[in-house]
Amino acid sequence: MISEMRKRLQRKGARRGFTLVELLIVIIIIGILAGAMMLVAGTSRDAAEASKIISDLRSVKAAALVWLTENPNISNDTWDDLEKNPTQINTYLDRPLTTGHNFLFDLGTLTVEVITDDTVDPPVTTEKTNTVWLVGYNLGEEGADVRDGVKRNLEKQAASVGLYGSDTIDLTDEDNPGYYTEDDDIVYVIVQ
Repeated sequence: MISEMRKRLQRKGARRGFTLVELLIVIIIIGILAGAMMLVAGTSRDAAEASKIISDLRSVKAAALVWLTENPNISNDTWDDLEKNPTQINTYLDRPLTTGHNFLFDLGTLTVEVITDDTVDPPVTTEKTNTVWLVGYNLGEEGADVRDGVKRNLEKQAASVGLYGSDTIDLTDEDNPGYYTEDDDIVYVIVQ
């Protein structure tokens, strides 16, 4: 009886190592998991870069607003000149803009509906177009190297963050107010 048990244990213990099929299955599973991790890492990187662009736009916008507050008599020409010489707002930034930056300082048009008579129901509205100052980020500029995934992330956030794809913004058009789409080369925020 004891000898039979020894023989069974020896037979079971004689198998050492893994079969080729078991090794291939493990390698395939590891490959699938690695591929999934690469996809997740890529989309996270794109979202982080889109957030950085939005943050940079907000920082430049905030610096420009402080500069405008301290210099209330700025003309449209002076605003356009900021693109060539941004040193005027560098005082208000933690990282100064240099000459080769991707930021644009443009003039744009903003169309909104204004209530002209609210004593009647529905109120009477008219469209009003104003010239606005915009800060933009050139996504297609050499050195920007913005991937398509980053552009898709910017498009997803455009309506909630106030990103526009053109210097012509029509807030009266509910279907297409001019929010940024991934086909646009420049993303804008309204400064004033």
